[in-house]
Amino acid sequence: MRTILVFATLCLAKTNGDIFSSTAHLQSLMHLERHLVSEMSDYLTKMEAKLYEIKSYLHEFAYTAGREEFAGKFATDEIVGNPIQAFQLVKRLTINWRRIENIMAKENLWNKIEELTDVYQSFMPSQEDLHGAALALVRLQDTYNLNMTDLAKGQILGYQTNVEMTARDCLYLGKHSFNNGYYGHSIEWFEEALIRAHREDNRTASVEEIMPFYNMAVEITDQNYTDYFNENRIKGATKLKIVEGESDDYHNYQALCRGENLKTAKEEKNLKCYLTNKGNPLLILQPIKVEVFNENPLVVMFHDLMTEYEMQTYKDLAIPMLTRARVQTENHDDEVSKVRTSQTAWFSPQSHKMVANLNHRVEAVTGLSVDMDKSHCELVQIANYGMGGHYVPHYDYLIVDRPEDQRHLAPAREVAAGDRTATLMFYLSDVIKGGSTVFPRLGTKVTPEKGAAVFWYNLYRNGEGIEDTVHGACPVLMGEKWVANYWIREIGQTFNRRCSLNPNE
Repeated sequence: MRTILVFATLCLAKTNGDIFSSTAHLQSLMHLERHLVSEMSDYLTKMEAKLYEIKSYLHEFAYTAGREEFAGKFATDEIVGNPIQAFQLVKRLTINWRRIENIMAKENLWNKIEELTDVYQSFMPSQEDLHGAALALVRLQDTYNLNMTDLAKGQILGYQTNVEMTARDCLYLGKHSFNNGYYGHSIEWFEEALIRAHREDNRTASVEEIMPFYNMAVEITDQNYTDYFNENRIKGATKLKIVEGESDDYHNYQALCRGENLKTAKEEKNLKCYLTNKGNPLLILQPIKVEVFNENPLVVMFHDLMTEYEMQTYKDLAIPMLTRARVQTENHDDEVSKVRTSQTAWFSPQSHKMVANLNHRVEAVTGLSVDMDKSHCELVQIANYGMGGHYVPHYDYLIVDRPEDQRHLAPAREVAAGDRTATLMFYLSDVIKGGSTVFPRLGTKVTPEKGAAVFWYNLYRNGEGIEDTVHGACPVLMGEKWVANYWIREIGQTFNRRCSLNPNE
Protein backbone atom coordinates (compact mmCIF):
# COMPACT_ATOMS: atom_id res chain seq x y z
CA MET A 1 0.00 0.00 0.00
CA ARG A 2 2.83 2.41 0.77
CA THR A 3 4.18 1.75 -2.73
CA ILE A 4 0.86 2.95 -4.09
CA LEU A 5 1.12 6.11 -2.02
CA VAL A 6 4.63 6.82 -3.25
CA PHE A 7 3.27 6.39 -6.78
CA ALA A 8 0.40 8.72 -5.91
CA THR A 9 2.89 11.30 -4.66
CA LEU A 10 4.71 11.27 -7.99
CA CYS A 11 1.50 11.44 -9.95
CA LEU A 12 -0.12 14.23 -7.99
CA ALA A 13 2.80 16.58 -7.66
CA LYS A 14 1.92 20.17 -8.61
CA THR A 15 -1.66 19.26 -9.54
CA ASN A 16 -3.61 20.97 -6.79
CA GLY A 17 -6.81 22.27 -8.30
CA ASP A 18 -6.47 20.04 -11.39
CA ILE A 19 -7.25 16.55 -10.08
CA PHE A 20 -10.53 16.15 -11.97
CA SER A 21 -8.98 16.86 -15.39
CA SER A 22 -6.90 13.66 -15.55
CA THR A 23 -7.98 10.05 -15.10
CA ALA A 24 -4.40 9.20 -14.08
CA HIS A 25 -4.60 11.60 -11.15
CA LEU A 26 -8.13 10.52 -10.27
CA GLN A 27 -6.84 6.93 -10.13
CA SER A 28 -4.06 7.96 -7.75
CA LEU A 29 -6.60 9.82 -5.63
CA MET A 30 -8.71 6.65 -5.53
CA HIS A 31 -5.73 4.70 -4.13
CA LEU A 32 -5.17 7.40 -1.52
CA GLU A 33 -8.80 7.27 -0.41
CA ARG A 34 -8.63 3.48 -0.12
CA HIS A 35 -5.59 3.81 2.13
CA LEU A 36 -7.42 6.39 4.23
CA VAL A 37 -10.45 4.10 4.45
CA SER A 38 -8.22 1.19 5.54
CA GLU A 39 -6.66 3.34 8.27
CA MET A 40 -10.06 4.63 9.40
CA SER A 41 -11.44 1.09 9.51
CA ASP A 42 -8.55 0.10 11.78
CA TYR A 43 -9.14 3.26 13.81
CA LEU A 44 -12.84 2.40 14.16
CA THR A 45 -12.07 -1.13 15.41
CA LYS A 46 -9.71 0.21 18.06
CA MET A 47 -12.04 3.05 18.98
CA GLU A 48 -14.88 0.58 19.40
CA ALA A 49 -12.70 -1.28 21.92
CA LYS A 50 -12.16 1.98 23.78
CA LEU A 51 -15.83 2.84 23.63
CA TYR A 52 -16.64 -0.60 24.98
CA GLU A 53 -14.59 0.19 28.12
CA ILE A 54 -16.37 3.52 28.53
CA LYS A 55 -19.77 1.93 28.02
CA SER A 56 -18.85 -0.78 30.55
CA TYR A 57 -17.97 1.88 33.11
CA LEU A 58 -21.24 3.73 32.49
CA HIS A 59 -23.20 0.50 32.56
CA GLU A 60 -21.68 -0.55 35.89
CA PHE A 61 -22.35 2.89 37.35
CA ALA A 62 -25.96 2.76 36.17
CA TYR A 63 -26.34 -0.75 37.60
CA THR A 64 -25.03 0.23 41.02
CA ALA A 65 -24.87 3.92 41.96
CA GLY A 66 -26.94 5.28 39.13
CA ARG A 67 -30.17 3.46 39.82
CA GLU A 68 -33.36 5.45 40.21
CA GLU A 69 -33.60 4.89 43.96
CA PHE A 70 -30.25 6.61 44.44
CA ALA A 71 -31.11 9.64 42.32
CA GLY A 72 -30.39 12.93 44.15
CA LYS A 73 -28.66 11.20 47.06
CA PHE A 74 -25.03 12.22 47.45
CA ALA A 75 -23.90 11.43 50.98
CA THR A 76 -26.46 9.15 52.53
CA ASP A 77 -26.11 5.74 54.09
CA GLU A 78 -27.63 4.24 50.96
CA ILE A 79 -24.53 5.25 48.97
CA VAL A 80 -21.38 6.04 50.92
CA GLY A 81 -22.67 4.33 54.04
CA ASN A 82 -23.24 1.14 52.16
CA PRO A 83 -19.99 -0.86 52.17
CA ILE A 84 -20.83 -2.57 48.92
CA GLN A 85 -21.59 0.74 47.27
CA ALA A 86 -18.42 2.23 48.73
CA PHE A 87 -16.40 -0.70 47.43
CA GLN A 88 -17.93 -0.31 43.99
CA LEU A 89 -17.23 3.43 44.05
CA VAL A 90 -13.58 2.96 44.95
CA LYS A 91 -13.19 0.12 42.48
CA ARG A 92 -14.68 2.15 39.66
CA LEU A 93 -12.37 5.07 40.28
CA THR A 94 -9.28 2.91 40.65
CA ILE A 95 -9.30 -0.21 38.52
CA ASN A 96 -12.03 0.75 36.07
CA TRP A 97 -11.04 4.39 35.66
CA ARG A 98 -7.35 3.62 35.35
CA ARG A 99 -8.12 1.01 32.75
CA ILE A 100 -9.98 3.68 30.78
CA GLU A 101 -7.14 6.16 31.26
CA ASN A 102 -4.59 3.62 30.10
CA ILE A 103 -6.48 2.55 27.01
CA MET A 104 -7.27 6.14 26.03
CA ALA A 105 -3.70 7.32 26.60
CA LYS A 106 -2.11 4.22 25.13
CA GLU A 107 -1.96 5.71 21.62
CA ASN A 108 -3.47 8.50 19.64
CA LEU A 109 -5.21 6.37 17.06
CA TRP A 110 -5.94 9.33 14.83
CA ASN A 111 -2.23 10.04 14.41
CA LYS A 112 -1.85 7.72 11.40
CA ILE A 113 -4.74 9.39 9.62
CA GLU A 114 -3.40 12.84 10.50
CA GLU A 115 -0.03 11.84 9.08
CA LEU A 116 -1.64 10.75 5.82
CA THR A 117 -3.72 13.90 5.46
CA ASP A 118 -0.75 16.11 6.41
CA VAL A 119 1.57 14.47 3.88
CA TYR A 120 -0.99 14.60 1.07
CA GLN A 121 -2.76 17.82 2.04
CA SER A 122 -1.50 19.65 -1.04
CA PHE A 123 -2.78 16.81 -3.24
CA MET A 124 -6.29 16.62 -1.82
CA PRO A 125 -9.05 17.90 -4.12
CA SER A 126 -9.73 21.61 -3.84
CA GLN A 127 -12.94 23.59 -4.26
CA GLU A 128 -11.74 24.29 -7.80
CA ASP A 129 -11.67 20.54 -8.44
CA LEU A 130 -15.19 20.17 -7.10
CA HIS A 131 -16.40 23.02 -9.31
CA GLY A 132 -14.63 21.46 -12.29
CA ALA A 133 -16.14 18.04 -11.61
CA ALA A 134 -19.62 19.56 -11.27
CA LEU A 135 -19.24 21.53 -14.51
CA ALA A 136 -18.02 18.35 -16.23
CA LEU A 137 -21.25 16.57 -15.23
CA VAL A 138 -23.35 19.47 -16.46
CA ARG A 139 -21.40 19.56 -19.75
CA LEU A 140 -21.92 15.83 -20.24
CA GLN A 141 -25.63 16.24 -19.56
CA ASP A 142 -25.80 19.06 -22.11
CA THR A 143 -23.66 17.47 -24.85
CA TYR A 144 -25.17 14.00 -24.76
CA ASN A 145 -28.76 15.02 -23.84
CA LEU A 146 -28.58 12.82 -20.76
CA ASN A 147 -31.81 12.23 -18.89
CA MET A 148 -31.25 14.12 -15.66
CA THR A 149 -33.44 11.84 -13.54
CA ASP A 150 -31.54 8.79 -14.80
CA LEU A 151 -28.26 10.59 -14.13
CA ALA A 152 -29.33 11.30 -10.54
CA LYS A 153 -30.14 7.58 -10.20
CA GLY A 154 -26.65 6.69 -11.39
CA GLN A 155 -27.68 5.63 -14.91
CA ILE A 156 -25.65 6.82 -17.89
CA LEU A 157 -27.23 5.98 -21.25
CA GLY A 158 -28.51 2.67 -19.90
CA TYR A 159 -25.37 1.85 -17.91
CA GLN A 160 -26.10 1.48 -14.20
CA THR A 161 -23.30 2.79 -11.99
CA ASN A 162 -25.08 2.06 -8.67
CA VAL A 163 -24.11 5.50 -7.35
CA GLU A 164 -27.12 7.69 -6.64
CA MET A 165 -27.22 11.38 -5.81
CA THR A 166 -28.79 12.96 -2.76
CA ALA A 167 -31.00 16.03 -2.66
CA ARG A 168 -27.94 17.99 -1.52
CA ASP A 169 -25.97 16.74 -4.56
CA CYS A 170 -28.75 17.78 -6.93
CA LEU A 171 -29.02 21.19 -5.25
CA TYR A 172 -25.29 21.74 -5.67
CA LEU A 173 -25.39 20.75 -9.36
CA GLY A 174 -28.40 23.01 -9.87
CA LYS A 175 -26.53 25.96 -8.39
CA HIS A 176 -23.50 25.16 -10.52
CA SER A 177 -25.61 24.86 -13.68
CA PHE A 178 -27.23 28.20 -12.95
CA ASN A 179 -23.95 29.97 -12.20
CA ASN A 180 -22.50 28.73 -15.50
CA GLY A 181 -25.49 29.79 -17.57
CA TYR A 182 -27.13 26.38 -18.04
CA TYR A 183 -30.48 27.71 -16.81
CA GLY A 184 -32.68 24.99 -18.27
CA HIS A 185 -30.51 22.31 -16.68
CA SER A 186 -30.50 24.15 -13.36
CA ILE A 187 -34.30 23.94 -13.21
CA GLU A 188 -34.13 20.19 -13.85
CA TRP A 189 -31.59 19.72 -11.05
CA PHE A 190 -33.61 21.85 -8.62
CA GLU A 191 -36.76 19.86 -9.46
CA GLU A 192 -34.94 16.60 -8.82
CA ALA A 193 -33.55 18.05 -5.58
CA LEU A 194 -37.13 18.81 -4.45
CA ILE A 195 -38.28 15.27 -5.28
CA ARG A 196 -35.39 13.74 -3.39
CA ALA A 197 -35.82 16.11 -0.44
CA HIS A 198 -39.39 14.79 -0.04
CA ARG A 199 -38.20 11.18 -0.30
CA GLU A 200 -35.39 11.76 2.18
CA ASP A 201 -37.67 13.64 4.57
CA ASN A 202 -35.37 16.70 4.24
CA ARG A 203 -32.41 14.71 5.52
CA THR A 204 -29.65 16.08 3.25
CA ALA A 205 -31.38 19.25 2.02
CA SER A 206 -34.78 20.68 2.87
CA VAL A 207 -37.57 21.75 0.54
CA GLU A 208 -37.48 25.20 2.17
CA GLU A 209 -33.79 25.53 1.27
CA ILE A 210 -34.27 24.43 -2.35
CA MET A 211 -37.42 26.40 -3.28
CA PRO A 212 -35.83 29.90 -3.46
CA PHE A 213 -33.21 28.65 -5.92
CA TYR A 214 -35.85 26.86 -8.00
CA ASN A 215 -38.10 29.94 -8.13
CA MET A 216 -35.18 32.20 -9.09
CA ALA A 217 -34.10 29.87 -11.91
CA VAL A 218 -37.65 29.69 -13.29
CA GLU A 219 -38.07 33.47 -13.10
CA ILE A 220 -34.81 34.25 -14.90
CA THR A 221 -35.36 31.56 -17.52
CA ASP A 222 -38.88 32.84 -18.27
CA GLN A 223 -37.56 36.39 -18.54
CA ASN A 224 -34.83 35.32 -20.94
CA TYR A 225 -37.29 33.45 -23.13
CA THR A 226 -39.39 36.60 -23.26
CA ASP A 227 -36.36 38.70 -24.14
CA TYR A 228 -35.31 36.19 -26.77
CA PHE A 229 -38.61 36.02 -28.59
CA ASN A 230 -39.10 39.78 -28.38
CA GLU A 231 -35.63 40.21 -29.90
CA ASN A 232 -34.96 42.57 -27.07
CA ARG A 233 -31.57 41.28 -26.08
CA ILE A 234 -29.13 43.98 -25.06
CA LYS A 235 -25.38 43.80 -24.78
CA GLY A 236 -24.49 41.84 -21.67
CA ALA A 237 -27.96 40.31 -21.31
CA THR A 238 -28.03 36.84 -19.86
CA LYS A 239 -28.33 34.03 -22.41
CA LEU A 240 -30.52 30.99 -22.07
CA LYS A 241 -27.38 28.89 -22.04
CA ILE A 242 -23.82 30.13 -21.88
CA VAL A 243 -21.43 27.47 -23.16
CA GLU A 244 -17.98 27.43 -24.68
CA GLY A 245 -19.32 28.66 -28.03
CA GLU A 246 -22.72 29.63 -29.40
CA SER A 247 -22.12 28.91 -33.09
CA ASP A 248 -22.98 26.47 -35.87
CA ASP A 249 -19.61 24.81 -35.29
CA TYR A 250 -20.43 24.20 -31.65
CA HIS A 251 -23.94 22.92 -32.35
CA ASN A 252 -22.62 20.55 -35.04
CA TYR A 253 -19.86 19.51 -32.63
CA GLN A 254 -22.46 18.49 -30.05
CA ALA A 255 -24.62 16.76 -32.66
CA LEU A 256 -21.68 14.69 -33.91
CA CYS A 257 -20.69 13.85 -30.33
CA ARG A 258 -24.22 12.52 -29.76
CA GLY A 259 -23.89 10.28 -32.80
CA GLU A 260 -26.01 12.24 -35.27
CA ASN A 261 -25.05 11.74 -38.93
CA LEU A 262 -24.38 15.04 -40.69
CA LYS A 263 -22.96 13.62 -43.93
CA THR A 264 -25.13 12.99 -46.97
CA ALA A 265 -25.14 9.66 -48.79
CA LYS A 266 -23.36 11.35 -51.69
CA GLU A 267 -20.57 12.50 -49.39
CA GLU A 268 -20.18 9.04 -47.89
CA LYS A 269 -20.32 6.89 -51.02
CA ASN A 270 -16.64 7.31 -52.00
CA LEU A 271 -15.19 6.78 -48.53
CA LYS A 272 -13.04 3.67 -48.50
CA CYS A 273 -10.35 1.61 -46.78
CA TYR A 274 -7.14 0.40 -48.44
CA LEU A 275 -3.64 -0.93 -47.84
CA THR A 276 -0.53 0.96 -48.92
CA ASN A 277 3.21 0.91 -48.35
CA LYS A 278 3.55 4.58 -49.43
CA GLY A 279 6.64 3.50 -51.37
CA ASN A 280 8.54 3.42 -48.09
CA PRO A 281 10.85 0.47 -47.28
CA LEU A 282 9.63 0.45 -43.66
CA LEU A 283 6.10 -0.39 -44.83
CA ILE A 284 6.81 -3.00 -47.51
CA LEU A 285 6.51 -6.02 -45.22
CA GLN A 286 3.68 -4.50 -43.22
CA PRO A 287 1.58 -2.12 -45.35
CA ILE A 288 -0.39 0.49 -43.48
CA LYS A 289 -4.18 0.14 -43.15
CA VAL A 290 -5.82 3.41 -44.20
CA GLU A 291 -9.45 4.38 -43.65
CA VAL A 292 -10.72 7.55 -45.32
CA PHE A 293 -13.16 9.59 -43.22
CA ASN A 294 -13.25 12.64 -45.52
CA GLU A 295 -11.88 13.20 -49.01
CA ASN A 296 -11.44 16.97 -49.29
CA PRO A 297 -9.90 18.06 -47.03
CA LEU A 298 -8.39 14.67 -46.36
CA VAL A 299 -9.02 13.09 -42.96
CA VAL A 300 -7.76 9.51 -42.60
CA MET A 301 -7.07 6.96 -39.89
CA PHE A 302 -4.02 4.71 -39.89
CA HIS A 303 -4.96 1.51 -38.08
CA ASP A 304 -2.63 -0.56 -35.87
CA LEU A 305 0.15 2.03 -35.99
CA MET A 306 1.36 1.66 -32.41
CA THR A 307 2.03 -1.43 -30.29
CA GLU A 308 0.64 -2.17 -26.84
CA TYR A 309 4.13 -1.80 -25.37
CA GLU A 310 4.61 1.62 -26.97
CA MET A 311 1.23 2.88 -25.78
CA GLN A 312 1.82 1.72 -22.22
CA THR A 313 5.34 3.15 -22.21
CA TYR A 314 4.07 6.56 -23.27
CA LYS A 315 1.45 6.51 -20.51
CA ASP A 316 3.95 5.35 -17.88
CA LEU A 317 6.37 8.11 -18.90
CA ALA A 318 3.64 10.74 -18.86
CA ILE A 319 1.89 9.98 -15.57
CA PRO A 320 4.48 11.58 -13.23
CA MET A 321 4.74 14.64 -15.50
CA LEU A 322 1.11 15.44 -16.27
CA THR A 323 0.09 19.07 -15.80
CA ARG A 324 -3.10 20.89 -16.72
CA ALA A 325 -3.38 21.79 -20.41
CA ARG A 326 -2.54 25.44 -21.08
CA VAL A 327 -3.17 27.76 -24.02
CA GLN A 328 -1.66 30.96 -25.36
CA THR A 329 -3.49 34.20 -24.64
CA GLU A 330 -3.39 37.27 -26.86
CA ASN A 331 -0.33 38.32 -24.87
CA HIS A 332 1.35 34.98 -25.68
CA ASP A 333 1.34 33.98 -22.02
CA ASP A 334 0.37 30.48 -20.97
CA GLU A 335 -2.74 30.09 -18.88
CA VAL A 336 -4.85 27.13 -17.77
CA SER A 337 -7.24 26.22 -20.56
CA LYS A 338 -10.94 26.51 -19.86
CA VAL A 339 -11.89 25.12 -23.27
CA ARG A 340 -9.72 22.03 -22.93
CA THR A 341 -9.95 19.90 -19.80
CA SER A 342 -7.03 17.52 -19.93
CA GLN A 343 -3.53 17.12 -18.59
CA THR A 344 -0.46 16.91 -20.76
CA ALA A 345 3.21 15.95 -20.85
CA TRP A 346 5.82 16.51 -23.58
CA PHE A 347 8.59 14.22 -24.85
CA SER A 348 11.55 14.49 -27.20
CA PRO A 349 13.69 11.77 -28.81
CA GLN A 350 16.11 12.30 -25.91
CA SER A 351 13.38 11.40 -23.41
CA HIS A 352 13.19 7.78 -24.53
CA LYS A 353 14.54 5.82 -27.50
CA MET A 354 10.97 4.80 -28.35
CA VAL A 355 10.18 8.39 -29.38
CA ALA A 356 12.79 8.29 -32.14
CA ASN A 357 11.50 4.91 -33.36
CA LEU A 358 7.94 6.20 -33.56
CA ASN A 359 9.11 9.35 -35.33
CA HIS A 360 10.49 7.19 -38.17
CA ARG A 361 7.11 5.42 -38.40
CA VAL A 362 5.23 8.73 -38.48
CA GLU A 363 7.50 9.96 -41.29
CA ALA A 364 6.84 6.75 -43.22
CA VAL A 365 3.04 6.99 -43.10
CA THR A 366 2.74 10.78 -43.57
CA GLY A 367 5.62 11.42 -45.96
CA LEU A 368 6.56 14.43 -43.81
CA SER A 369 9.64 15.18 -41.70
CA VAL A 370 9.14 15.10 -37.94
CA ASP A 371 12.73 15.86 -36.95
CA MET A 372 12.09 17.41 -33.54
CA ASP A 373 15.70 18.52 -33.08
CA LYS A 374 15.32 20.75 -36.16
CA SER A 375 11.82 21.97 -35.20
CA HIS A 376 10.20 20.12 -38.10
CA CYS A 377 7.72 18.87 -35.52
CA GLU A 378 6.79 19.92 -32.01
CA LEU A 379 7.67 17.59 -29.16
CA VAL A 380 5.15 14.79 -28.92
CA GLN A 381 2.38 15.73 -26.53
CA ILE A 382 0.71 13.05 -24.38
CA ALA A 383 -2.74 14.11 -23.21
CA ASN A 384 -4.95 12.42 -20.62
CA TYR A 385 -8.59 13.50 -20.44
CA GLY A 386 -10.39 13.22 -17.10
CA MET A 387 -14.09 13.26 -16.26
CA GLY A 388 -15.95 15.13 -18.98
CA GLY A 389 -12.56 15.83 -20.59
CA HIS A 390 -13.10 17.74 -23.82
CA TYR A 391 -11.69 20.26 -26.27
CA VAL A 392 -14.15 22.65 -27.95
CA PRO A 393 -13.96 23.23 -31.73
CA HIS A 394 -10.67 24.85 -32.72
CA TYR A 395 -8.03 25.03 -35.44
CA ASP A 396 -4.56 23.57 -35.02
CA TYR A 397 -2.81 26.24 -37.08
CA LEU A 398 -1.40 29.10 -35.01
CA ILE A 399 -0.16 31.84 -37.34
CA VAL A 400 -2.51 32.03 -40.33
CA ASP A 401 -5.44 32.29 -37.93
CA ARG A 402 -4.36 35.93 -37.58
CA PRO A 403 -5.15 38.68 -40.11
CA GLU A 404 -2.32 38.96 -42.65
CA ASP A 405 -1.17 42.32 -41.31
CA GLN A 406 -0.80 40.83 -37.81
CA ARG A 407 1.00 37.59 -38.58
CA HIS A 408 4.36 39.22 -37.98
CA LEU A 409 3.28 39.65 -34.34
CA ALA A 410 3.38 35.89 -33.76
CA PRO A 411 6.14 34.70 -31.41
CA ALA A 412 9.52 34.47 -33.12
CA ARG A 413 9.85 30.77 -32.34
CA GLU A 414 6.52 30.11 -34.11
CA VAL A 415 7.55 32.08 -37.19
CA ALA A 416 10.90 30.30 -37.35
CA ALA A 417 9.30 26.85 -37.33
CA GLY A 418 6.42 27.84 -39.56
CA ASP A 419 2.79 27.02 -38.95
CA ARG A 420 1.34 23.59 -38.25
CA THR A 421 1.16 21.92 -41.64
CA ALA A 422 -0.46 18.73 -40.41
CA THR A 423 -1.66 16.90 -37.33
CA LEU A 424 -1.28 13.22 -36.49
CA MET A 425 -2.95 12.04 -33.30
CA PHE A 426 -2.44 8.57 -31.84
CA TYR A 427 -5.14 7.04 -29.66
CA LEU A 428 -3.42 5.34 -26.73
CA SER A 429 -6.66 3.93 -25.31
CA ASP A 430 -10.19 2.98 -26.24
CA VAL A 431 -12.95 5.05 -24.65
CA ILE A 432 -16.04 3.31 -23.24
CA LYS A 433 -18.40 6.16 -24.17
CA GLY A 434 -17.66 9.54 -25.73
CA GLY A 435 -14.25 11.03 -26.47
CA SER A 436 -14.57 11.07 -30.28
CA THR A 437 -12.72 13.54 -32.50
CA VAL A 438 -15.23 15.45 -34.64
CA PHE A 439 -14.99 17.89 -37.54
CA PRO A 440 -18.18 20.00 -37.38
CA ARG A 441 -17.90 21.53 -40.87
CA LEU A 442 -17.16 18.19 -42.51
CA GLY A 443 -19.80 16.21 -40.61
CA THR A 444 -17.00 13.79 -39.73
CA LYS A 445 -16.68 11.79 -36.52
CA VAL A 446 -13.67 9.63 -35.64
CA THR A 447 -14.15 7.17 -32.77
CA PRO A 448 -11.02 6.51 -30.68
CA GLU A 449 -9.36 3.20 -31.54
CA LYS A 450 -6.47 2.03 -29.43
CA GLY A 451 -3.24 1.91 -31.43
CA ALA A 452 -4.64 3.86 -34.39
CA ALA A 453 -3.86 7.42 -35.47
CA VAL A 454 -5.98 10.04 -37.21
CA PHE A 455 -4.23 12.38 -39.68
CA TRP A 456 -5.16 15.56 -41.54
CA TYR A 457 -3.53 18.63 -43.12
CA ASN A 458 -4.16 21.99 -41.46
CA LEU A 459 -2.77 24.11 -44.32
CA TYR A 460 -3.22 24.26 -48.06
CA ARG A 461 -0.05 23.92 -50.13
CA ASN A 462 0.01 27.71 -50.47
CA GLY A 463 0.33 28.03 -46.70
CA GLU A 464 -3.16 29.30 -45.92
CA GLY A 465 -5.33 27.60 -43.30
CA ILE A 466 -7.92 24.99 -44.21
CA GLU A 467 -10.84 26.40 -42.25
CA ASP A 468 -12.91 23.24 -42.63
CA THR A 469 -10.41 21.40 -40.41
CA VAL A 470 -11.93 23.02 -37.31
CA HIS A 471 -12.28 20.08 -34.93
CA GLY A 472 -13.02 19.23 -31.32
CA ALA A 473 -12.71 16.44 -28.78
CA CYS A 474 -16.06 15.22 -27.48
CA PRO A 475 -16.40 15.01 -23.70
CA VAL A 476 -15.39 11.66 -22.21
CA LEU A 477 -18.66 10.22 -20.93
CA MET A 478 -17.29 6.99 -19.48
CA GLY A 479 -13.80 5.53 -19.31
CA GLU A 480 -10.53 7.32 -19.98
CA LYS A 481 -8.89 8.86 -23.01
CA TRP A 482 -5.17 9.00 -23.80
CA VAL A 483 -3.75 10.51 -26.98
CA ALA A 484 -0.32 11.38 -28.40
CA ASN A 485 -0.25 14.47 -30.60
CA TYR A 486 2.25 15.19 -33.37
CA TRP A 487 2.02 18.76 -34.71
CA ILE A 488 4.13 18.86 -37.87
CA ARG A 489 5.54 22.28 -38.78
CA GLU A 490 6.16 23.90 -42.18
CA ILE A 491 9.92 24.02 -41.87
CA GLY A 492 11.49 20.85 -43.22
CA GLN A 493 8.58 20.05 -45.57
CA THR A 494 9.88 21.99 -48.58
CA PHE A 495 10.52 18.85 -50.63
CA ASN A 496 8.03 16.61 -48.85
CA ARG A 497 4.94 18.69 -49.58
CA ARG A 498 5.73 21.13 -52.35
CA CYS A 499 4.10 24.56 -52.50
CA SER A 500 1.21 25.36 -54.84
CA LEU A 501 -0.48 28.54 -55.95
CA ASN A 502 -3.80 26.73 -56.26
CA PRO A 503 -5.85 27.93 -53.30
CA ASN A 504 -7.82 24.66 -53.22
CA GLU A 505 -4.88 22.26 -52.93
